Amino acid sequence: MTAKFRSMLQGVAALACIALVCGLLLGAVNHLTYVDPLAATYERFAADTGASFSEMTDEEGADYGNGSVVYYARSDDGGIDAFLVSGGGGFGGNVQIYLYIKDAVIDKLVIGENGETYLDKLEKADFYARFVGQDVTSFDPLSVDAVASATRSSTAVKNGVNAAVRYYNEKIAGGESNG
Repeated sequence: MTAKFRSMLQGVAALACIALVCGLLLGAVNHLTYVDPLAATYERFAADTGASFSEMTDEEGADYGNGSVVYYARSDDGGIDAFLVSGGGGFGGNVQIYLYIKDAVIDKLVIGENGETYLDKLEKADFYARFVGQDVTSFDPLSVDAVASATRSSTAVKNGVNAAVRYYNEKIAGGESNG
């Protein structure tokens, strides 16, 4: 074996060892810092409603135009339908919304993670209150007037709420996901 070949073989072996150690460290850090998105969503549903959630009814969700249902769960007592939805079309991207329906009426709407910069204008305009108390079996969220100074942000919220309402009417009120 020549000295040049031996040197090259040692270099390759050293790089392989470094790659192995880095991979093991990365795996260990990921294992220690991993947060299960379903568990985090259950915790958020429980914190927002005071109810307990132990099983995700739909982990795959559904898309409805510019909105999508990310997760849907029913409370353990069956009284609250909880949604994590994403509304598209915003100024800074999608808006995550936690939406809760009780007895076919929107009970609560909480804004989650998002990149929007105009959501404070929606709060000042009581935009979210326009959805709470609405009977989802006869309500069209897209008909709610947008906030003039935050048109795209309010559109993203409407798209997310619309996804939850359509999902509810098609899959829950229709009987597919009861249980």
